[in-house]
Amino acid sequence: MMLLVASIPGLIIGVSIYWLASDNMEGELQRLHQNQIKQRAENIDDQLAYLELTFSHWAFDSKFDEKLKTLDIAYNFEQVQDLYRTLLVMEGAHPLLERVELFLDKPRPLIFNKLQYTYITESASLQPYESLLKKERSVFWTNAYPEAPTKDSVPNSLSLVNKIPGGSTEPFGAIVATINQENLIKMLKTLTPYNEGETILLTGDGSWKLSSGGIGKFTDIDIALQQEYLKHSSKSESFLFEHNKTTYSVSYGQFSRLGTTWVYISAAPLTSITAPVVLVSKWILFISLSGLLLALLMSWFVSHRMYSPVERLVRLLSGDKGTELSDEFDLFEKQWNHLSKESETMRSKLTEQLPLLREGFFLQLVQGYFYSLQENDLRERMKHHGWKTDNRQFVALMFQLTGFSNLQGRFSSGDEDLVTFTAANIIEELTGTQYEQVEVINFHNFSVGLLLSFPHDHPARWLEDDISAFCQEATQTINRILKMQVTVSISKSTYQVKQIPHLFEEARQALVYRDLLDDNQIIKTELLSKSSTLMESTFPFTLEKEIVHAIRNGLENEAVELIEQFMKELSASGSTELAVQQGMLQLLGSIRYAVLQSGMNPVQLFGGVNLFEQLAQLKEPEEMLKWFQYKLVAVFVQELISRQDFHLKQMVEKVILHLRENYMTMLSLDSCAELFGTSPYTLSRAFKHISGVNFIDYLTDIRIDNAKGLLRETEIKINEVAERVGYQHTYFNRIFKKYEGITPSQFRELNRS
Repeated sequence: MMLLVASIPGLIIGVSIYWLASDNMEGELQRLHQNQIKQRAENIDDQLAYLELTFSHWAFDSKFDEKLKTLDIAYNFEQVQDLYRTLLVMEGAHPLLERVELFLDKPRPLIFNKLQYTYITESASLQPYESLLKKERSVFWTNAYPEAPTKDSVPNSLSLVNKIPGGSTEPFGAIVATINQENLIKMLKTLTPYNEGETILLTGDGSWKLSSGGIGKFTDIDIALQQEYLKHSSKSESFLFEHNKTTYSVSYGQFSRLGTTWVYISAAPLTSITAPVVLVSKWILFISLSGLLLALLMSWFVSHRMYSPVERLVRLLSGDKGTELSDEFDLFEKQWNHLSKESETMRSKLTEQLPLLREGFFLQLVQGYFYSLQENDLRERMKHHGWKTDNRQFVALMFQLTGFSNLQGRFSSGDEDLVTFTAANIIEELTGTQYEQVEVINFHNFSVGLLLSFPHDHPARWLEDDISAFCQEATQTINRILKMQVTVSISKSTYQVKQIPHLFEEARQALVYRDLLDDNQIIKTELLSKSSTLMESTFPFTLEKEIVHAIRNGLENEAVELIEQFMKELSASGSTELAVQQGMLQLLGSIRYAVLQSGMNPVQLFGGVNLFEQLAQLKEPEEMLKWFQYKLVAVFVQELISRQDFHLKQMVEKVILHLRENYMTMLSLDSCAELFGTSPYTLSRAFKHISGVNFIDYLTDIRIDNAKGLLRETEIKINEVAERVGYQHTYFNRIFKKYEGITPSQFRELNRS
């Protein structure tokens, strides 16, 4: 009966929620949905505004000033490379950017992008670009930007144009950023948060529009929504719209983008907005009905079996269903005694686990997990673990072990926890006979913490001498047994338990000020002067430049040797671990900037790893040097070499094609190098490396082969044959005989016969 009564409220609540969701909550959910669409639309507006602001700043960059009017593509190689890198950086500046191009009208019309440059020679092709410069605004949106048709090109693409130089009344070029319509569609889909419905983005005059259904895909609902929007006159509004027997909640609004008006229209089925609440109410109704049915069954079952509870309990305890007992309570007593023994056994097991509970409590205490507890609560908990807390002062010590990488043969990789555990046991044995209250905490990273407690009236001088003597003894013992160096930091004393986490944090931070040239050190936080310690170190700027130069030139071994010398100079003159670590982090930043200047993306090159976080975790110089060698320098140099080979191969293939098409003209190594924007030495070396023959021999083979064809198949004179293959008559006879062993006339006679 109780189960039956308990199910009735759930049934009433389910019916009530179902009625509210169907009738009253529909309007409220629709208003919430409309507010959500407006907020997301404002977010898209902010994204576009940020893109316009970022893009407008580039026009004032010194790379796009008046000097571009006199840019010579063939000779100003470094400036051209700088433009390539700048366009690459601009493309990665915002996720909505798909491609960034530079149009220059002077000195000669051309189009620049991150891959190549192309001269515009035909007036018909030039006219759309020049029309961009005639626009009144210096920054504007357009969907009329011309682009070369490719398999990936999207018709009617949206572009952001910024005339250069910025602020000039006579612009001679423009930076054009083409929007990635796939990413823009993803932003539009945020306006339909229920994965149903449609969103349209269009300009005020309707010259450009985009649907969340895909590029160039406009469904019947898209057309119907646009037609319905034209019937409304307000700038933003929400209304219900029915299409194909489906009711939609429609919201539209406007953006003001650089003098033009953009309109967004978002439509979501009304059923998808109220579906979650209706579904939950149906489930509640179903569960309540099921509970009601179950309550009826259980009530019948309990009523049927209620007459014999004692008999069932006796049979359950005795295990004999056929024998009746004269005194059932005697059986209950025996079972009670058995359960008491089980309780004692469990209590003894709990006593064995108390040391682990105590260790866990102090580990959480020093790490600050009890920050929300009051001082009295912490003192009571410490008393439960056997500590006296009244009229006591507390001191924190941190032991840091170093030199693990130098222990050849004693330990292997993966034994770090074993070494730290051994050191913790050594410290615990030494403190067990000297101090009344002590707790050793193993941090499992070559770090061991020690919490000491002394009487309130213990003299400060005695306390300092006593702890210093203990640290000396513990350091010597660890040196003798583990052959590792030890740095100990001693915190100030405190009378408050809540300050214990701060003491350990203070002692842990003091470890970074250890002198790398000393083996064992004791650091007292009260005497530590961070400012004077940091000022003693010097930064080797000259070596930093040499390291970056070696890496850029692919000199991996030389770069590693320079990094080792760099670390030695940082470690000289008593520099601390913090100074060395900061110096290596600054070197990492310089190398990462060099990677970016080389046209590579550091995030892709290093697999998205946080290099600064990895380096900050290394404490020993040997580990830092290996990390720089294998994780940074080797990866960058390998990628640099592979990129250089690819670009040289592309250039040589273009030169070969040029030779085959223009062998009859006056060609030379210098002219080809100038044509393809490189030096004669670089072209000659790359041509020999890739084709297997030098430049002149390859050109001569082409000319001789074509001359032999003319001699065999035509009757033209020898002089004319020489001119057609790019030679003077006298030199042609001499070079032909050198390669074929006979004169051109003799060759013709032999082939005729």
